[in-house]
Amino acid sequence: MGSVESNVRSLSVKQSNGRISNLVADFLRRKLTVPEIYLKPRIPGVNGVDVIAVDHAGSGDVHGVKVLDGPTAPSGSDVSSLIALTTVLPLHFKYVAVPSKLDNESDLLTAFRGARSFDDSGIGRVGLIYYTSDLNDAELTTDAEAVKLIVKPERFLLRGENLASVEKYLSNEKPDIRVRL
Repeated sequence: MGSVESNVRSLSVKQSNGRISNLVADFLRRKLTVPEIYLKPRIPGVNGVDVIAVDHAGSGDVHGVKVLDGPTAPSGSDVSSLIALTTVLPLHFKYVAVPSKLDNESDLLTAFRGARSFDDSGIGRVGLIYYTSDLNDAELTTDAEAVKLIVKPERFLLRGENLASVEKYLSNEKPDIRVRL
């Protein structure tokens, strides 16, 4: 009897990032009440955000997620830089998504659970999302457990003028994912 050989194909970096962004979008779709979700938005002044979600129930809060790929999370001052770059985004809720199995996971958790994940004013905290680290395996099927919220974000205080570029984008573009009522 012959052996069956697995033909596992790894996804390209672009495909992997897209797959992760799609799973994060699905996570936000389930989390928010009436979401409109934009994948890979190109908003002036809002760099590096892979997913934007607007919750049209209530105040219309804008959520944004930066997806990091790779086996190693940033460490030390890189974590502080990552949080600082995320904190300044003109969004109400901000998240960073990283693989669930990292070489230096404790550094990342320490930073996100500590004071560095909060805005200087104390109003707002960057959230941390883990995604299944083997998503670059094309054979892997995914489910709702592929993405988990590890550190819950807290709403940032934003002035209307800071949201102008985001609101302009949202008014001119159609969402990639929309919940129809």
